[in-house]
Amino acid sequence: MRERETGRRNEAIDPAGHPGGRKVSSDPKSRRAALLASICLWPFVTAGAQDRPDAGLSSHAPEGETIAVGDDREIVVTARYGEALVDPETELDEQQIEAYGAYSIGELVRRITPLTGRPDERPIILVNGERVDSIQDLTSFPPAALRRLAILPPEAAGRYGYAGNQRVVNLVLKRHFVSWETQAGVKLPTAGGRIGGTGSAGRFVIDGKARWNAQVQLSGESALFRSSRVRSAPRADDPVDPDHHLSLLPATNQLSTSMGLTRPVGRFTASLSLNAATSGSRQWLGLVPAGPGSSDQPVLLGRQNAQSLTLSGTLSGPFAGGRAIFSTNYARGWADGRIDQPDDMFPDGFRTSRNRSVSESLNTRLTFNRSIAKLPAGPLTATLTAGMSRNRTINRFDDGLTDEDGIGRAGRDRFDGRLSFAVPIASRSANPGSLLGDLSLDLAGGLTFGSREASRPRFDLGANWSPIPALRLNGSFGVAKLSPSIEQLTAPYREEVRRVYDFARQEIAEPVWVTGGNPDLGSGRRRTLSLGATLRPFDPRLLSLAVEYRRQQSTGGAGGFPGFTFAVEEAFPDRFVRDASGRLIRVDARPIRIVRDTSERLDNSLTLMLAPGGKGKGGRATPATDPWQFTLTVNHSWLLRSELLTHPGAPAIDRLAGDTAQSRHNIGIQLVAGRAGMGMTLDGNWQSGFRLRDPDAPGGGRDYRHRPLTIVNLRLFAEPGRLLRSAEKPGWLSNLNISVDIQNLFNAYRHVVLGDGSVPAGYERHEVDPLGRTVQLSVRKRF
Repeated sequence: MRERETGRRNEAIDPAGHPGGRKVSSDPKSRRAALLASICLWPFVTAGAQDRPDAGLSSHAPEGETIAVGDDREIVVTARYGEALVDPETELDEQQIEAYGAYSIGELVRRITPLTGRPDERPIILVNGERVDSIQDLTSFPPAALRRLAILPPEAAGRYGYAGNQRVVNLVLKRHFVSWETQAGVKLPTAGGRIGGTGSAGRFVIDGKARWNAQVQLSGESALFRSSRVRSAPRADDPVDPDHHLSLLPATNQLSTSMGLTRPVGRFTASLSLNAATSGSRQWLGLVPAGPGSSDQPVLLGRQNAQSLTLSGTLSGPFAGGRAIFSTNYARGWADGRIDQPDDMFPDGFRTSRNRSVSESLNTRLTFNRSIAKLPAGPLTATLTAGMSRNRTINRFDDGLTDEDGIGRAGRDRFDGRLSFAVPIASRSANPGSLLGDLSLDLAGGLTFGSREASRPRFDLGANWSPIPALRLNGSFGVAKLSPSIEQLTAPYREEVRRVYDFARQEIAEPVWVTGGNPDLGSGRRRTLSLGATLRPFDPRLLSLAVEYRRQQSTGGAGGFPGFTFAVEEAFPDRFVRDASGRLIRVDARPIRIVRDTSERLDNSLTLMLAPGGKGKGGRATPATDPWQFTLTVNHSWLLRSELLTHPGAPAIDRLAGDTAQSRHNIGIQLVAGRAGMGMTLDGNWQSGFRLRDPDAPGGGRDYRHRPLTIVNLRLFAEPGRLLRSAEKPGWLSNLNISVDIQNLFNAYRHVVLGDGSVPAGYERHEVDPLGRTVQLSVRKRF
């Protein structure tokens, strides 16, 4: 930011055009700090100025905009377009974004999660430095529409009214962008037996504050049959190979369309998006048992189909001295499934069960943020949110035994409110002599209530402290009385056949797996604690080291189904159904009621970014002007404790001591390297080994010992039009992108052995991971 003076003295100037009455220090740094503070605080000074169309939560003048402040003085503001309220800790420019080779912004956000230090969590998204609450209209945009991507420090969540322990990513869009995007790809495993394909076409336009898009996507994969993985010997008395009719992986298909529109409406900005999708799967479950030599055995099938329609709208802009966002979302879904099961009581030797569901949800939310006071360290901001959700689900189930359908209805209305404050205590920029450095607090309280539910309060406290620029400390503590989520209560009832390992019979079983909501769940309490530190000893964009401790304990309430092991079946015997021979035929995997769930973990991360040289200017970079850039991230998650108590007086399920399939250590490595026209991403994940205890064999002789597992994925892409140095290039090469995505590069799988070193039945290579290594070739073209 620079200031040009034509008068006799410098004065603090309100960007609304009113000169202030105090003098600015002659020190350049102090003068710039005061000017920056005045610009940032301008939208919150007076209601009259705040209600202007360009006032808001993160109003910054565009780069190079000149603001006249009188007859003899003017200030040229060079603040960056789209800057957030908090300076970023990591930032990716266009070339670094391009190096990821992502097809869409939604895919890019998933790929950069290792940079946040929490690769297992999706971050909060801002657009051009402003809270939006929904980015459905942006997820399908190509990453080329971004000017930059910024990962903000932990205190940014509190400044925007979110819970203080969440990470925030700011997407800064280009002012103008127009593109047709088409994509086609083919995917197959190197072991053969399956083939898949994808295709899409879309139009994407950004024109200042307005943007719109429309896209169609299609994908599908064929079934993978057991005969493609197991070479069984032919039988002379049986001309039909049952492995030809038993799929290890089902055939799938998906079709989706999306449309979005965002444009200014007066001093507000309105967004509208529409998404429609249909999907289906078809699974071959083998042949109906029959006598040897029979060639007309019916084939058992499992079929699932689903359709969904989602309509979302958002209206945001300056209001009453702050910034308001009103959003609403309506979704409707239809699903139906059929499963054939052997049954000698029926003429064909099997019966068919059917389930159908219709779900509907309506959600609205109002968010209001504004500055309520000026403190020496900066503005005290408050955020008020209020929301309502309404969910209805109707399930119909026919087990094939009776003529009447079983009908289940579930519905829930819920209301919630939350008030949060971001309180700056000390600021290094506002007071360079501050001994505290940067210090801020986040305070929040909320209340949730609904139909047939008691009110449930929640309180959160967060602190962020940077005693020196290279070190940042943060912590948060929260107490909440919670009830089950709407999804846990009202999710549509669904049945499908899954392949799981049955420890009791030491074989692969194919039970009917039931999922959906559980209306019998109760409420509970939860306490969370988080402590973290980030060190940037050199250039803040070069090296970052972070560590975070998190502890969460839930008492009562609801939890997810913990999987299928010895301990889980013992704790929930009524959830598992076996036939007279002991064969597992049904598992109820809907959410469960818990007594206590405790988890503790320690996360460590390292980020190293090397971007030698400068970027090409005056257009897109070329191989001659843009050197290789590298980004390396290493994340280590160490589970210290993970216990689940399901019934009073019952032994706790210790997930780390052999009661469930849980690794204690998880290390993720991501290396991204790129230059103009080409790039590479190498993802690696290592999980430590563990044991599953057999309670009927004390001493561990029959424990299932799971070896450590390492999975490596490799993505490569190239743009031939930018790599060719010849002056005459074919026009069809322009903006052409060719990529290769290899999943499970070394064809690894989890090896399991017993105490004597033998491989238990059902843990062969094709049973543990029938797919193995896959290769996908994709071609993208922008017009």
